Amino acid sequence: MSSIFHKGPLPRYYQLKEIMSEKISTGEWKPGGLIPSERELGEQYGISRMTARQAITELVNEGLLFREQGKGTFVSRITQQ
Repeated sequence: MSSIFHKGPLPRYYQLKEIMSEKISTGEWKPGGLIPSERELGEQYGISRMTARQAITELVNEGLLFREQGKGTFVSRITQQ
């Protein structure tokens, strides 16, 4: 899955979360690497910034990402398998 289906059965934040999880698991986004901002993700996938924020928050809660205030959101060095 690499695009968001706006009329699909799955919520948009969940679709983005799955896309982001795939980028992490395939190594496209490297551990310790900065991910795109909420605004950039919104523009890239045609969703609102708040939808992107919800997907990021879910991945932070799962331990796949971490936030540093004033710096951004990064891929965790130890990811869940």
